[in-house]
Amino acid sequence: MKALVFTSKYCPYCRAFEKVVERLMGELNGTVEFEVVDVDEKRELAEKYEVLMLPTLVLADGDKVLGGFMGFADYKTARKAILEQISAFLKPDYKN
Repeated sequence: MKALVFTSKYCPYCRAFEKVVERLMGELNGTVEFEVVDVDEKRELAEKYEVLMLPTLVLADGDKVLGGFMGFADYKTARKAILEQISAFLKPDYKN
């Protein structure tokens, strides 16, 4: 399972969200693989996932999109959104 985090070096909210993502990476290591994607470098990938604003987080399992959200979110909000959207795939200890 992968979380694609679409950002841009010109987006101040993206810089702040990357700090949230770093914290989530530490907690969800082994459950969710995070990849930060610069839309200026990988425009085709952003188009594939229909990224309309930054930052955007897309949760995917292979080519299947499981969910995600657009815009900045603090750690607590981002964690809750991710866990709710992937709960069917998680080990019981992550569902809290």
